[in-house]
Amino acid sequence: MLTVDIRLAKNEKIPWRLIEEEAILLDLDEGEVLRLNPVGAEIWSAIDGRHTVEEIVAHIRRTFEVSHWTARRDVHRFLKQLLRHALVEERLSVSTESA
Repeated sequence: MLTVDIRLAKNEKIPWRLIEEEAILLDLDEGEVLRLNPVGAEIWSAIDGRHTVEEIVAHIRRTFEVSHWTARRDVHRFLKQLLRHALVEERLSVSTESA
């Protein structure tokens, strides 16, 4: 389940590059090249295992000057797709990791 305090990290098996304002991902398991638009590329770049979903939403809201609701909806939809295709993975929260 995707919650605002969850942290996600990129699947290390997925090679990717930023090219201008887009991100290109190579899903070797599926044999697909995925091309992310500027919003998707910005979300992808923010997925680093340290930032929470809510922090990514705030970043998208500021960067693209959209409402919190719009940013939240778009980020959540996109992250759910990435999780479904195993392009990202959940990371334990900092408090859980230190326990």
